[in-house]
Amino acid sequence: MRSPRHFLIGALLAVGLLAGCAPSQQETDYLARKALLERQIRGTRELIGEGERGTLLPPDRFFVGIDEKVVGDVLRSQLPFEHPVGKRFVVRLERATVLLRDKFGTITLEGNLHRPSTPQHRTAVRVLGGLGAVTIDPQTNLLNVNIAIDRVDLLEAGVLEGVLGAGGKQLLSEKGRELLQDALPTLKIPVALAQNIRVPAIREGAFQMDSLTVPLNLSVEGVFAARRKLWLRLNAEVGRVTGAEEGLGVAVRKKPRKPGGGR
Repeated sequence: MRSPRHFLIGALLAVGLLAGCAPSQQETDYLARKALLERQIRGTRELIGEGERGTLLPPDRFFVGIDEKVVGDVLRSQLPFEHPVGKRFVVRLERATVLLRDKFGTITLEGNLHRPSTPQHRTAVRVLGGLGAVTIDPQTNLLNVNIAIDRVDLLEAGVLEGVLGAGGKQLLSEKGRELLQDALPTLKIPVALAQNIRVPAIREGAFQMDSLTVPLNLSVEGVFAARRKLWLRLNAEVGRVTGAEEGLGVAVRKKPRKPGGGR
């Protein structure tokens, strides 16, 4: 039977190996930059491919552009954001930067990681990602934008450095990405897109037409960032057009004859 001393030595060796295999701060910065460049290169290639196929700007679709400042302000309005990472830590995100220069854009969230029992001991956290899925809520006309996370980096740990070690920071970084991906708030951007177009009644001489309601079924077919804007490619399908008594109510009548006029 092994003595407690052997177990202690084994545990210390495991911690040492874990710390030795974990990336340094320089390697962490390199990996963060690498993830960003890979996303930008992938986005640029997709834009070029769509442009060559003629699917990037099809003539039968229309586009809506939203300034990156608006997107950034909406995201920052939902901060601070807190979420547990495992059973022992909580991540709190307090700052956000949104850059819409390539297809997926760049979204950076910054904050800290701490234990609920000792919130004064914090580890700096940086979340790197870009634009994810985008949909329009037909009930509220809100544009829902998800954030796709590339990396979660734990930076300077301060007092927690001795507790976590380099290996612990790497483990929490990987666990944090899994837990935060579905927990991050969805960007809800109000977009003034009419779901129903109303055509007023027309009464012009002999021509008369009742008012019409033209319903539009809007869907997001594509989204990309470019020139500091979030661009939406929308498809609109016309539904059932209705008017007075469910009909179009169009009529053409003879003009009334002027008094004393000839035939």
